[in-house]
Amino acid sequence: MLALARTLSKDLLQQAVFPDRFLWRLPKPRRAIALTFDDGPHPEHTPAMLDVLARAGVRATFFVVGREVEKHPEVARRIVAEGHGIGGHSYDHTVMTTLDATALVDDLAHCRRVIREATGLDTGLFRPPKGEVSLRSIRTVCRAGYTLVHWTKTYSDYRQDGVEPLTRRIDAAPPVPGDVLLFHDHNPLTVRALDLKLPQWRSAGLEFAPLHRPVELQVGPSKVGSGKSL
Repeated sequence: MLALARTLSKDLLQQAVFPDRFLWRLPKPRRAIALTFDDGPHPEHTPAMLDVLARAGVRATFFVVGREVEKHPEVARRIVAEGHGIGGHSYDHTVMTTLDATALVDDLAHCRRVIREATGLDTGLFRPPKGEVSLRSIRTVCRAGYTLVHWTKTYSDYRQDGVEPLTRRIDAAPPVPGDVLLFHDHNPLTVRALDLKLPQWRSAGLEFAPLHRPVELQVGPSKVGSGKSL
């Protein structure tokens, strides 16, 4: 019942309360999924993940932490240069429900500025650290002109309990069109697991939609390589 209530709540947020500013499921009739990564860029594992994505012909979206972008701007530049979407994940991974409105907007702007300086892209996409939100914080983010991106499925790759346990969790709840999947690109086990799963998903006919447009979501598909932009 709790999972159903959460689904209904997020559907309401996306469709009625904050249309075009809150996203947790790709709008119908899209047949794609959105593959997203949090907490990078990591100097070793994010490039390895980019190599995996390139081999599979998949475009994803990376929600990056501002202070990590400052440490590794070359990795952030590579994300954008290879056609992936990029968004903010706060400057220092502070949970946004702990911040008042002024501090939250300042944090959003700080992270956004760091991304722009590193990549040349001014992004309006934002993923809340740990996924923790409140109606007040969502309202603050959306009124500041950002699109808040949540997710439909995550596979607890933060556990770092092995490739086989991770792939079992993925296989128990495989992605379906419309899903927004959450993974973490600073995890070597995730790199290895997706190196196995992405070719399988592509062979099964799944398409991938990177979230590209800075503030408002794109209406139509944009054919860039083998991925499609939302």
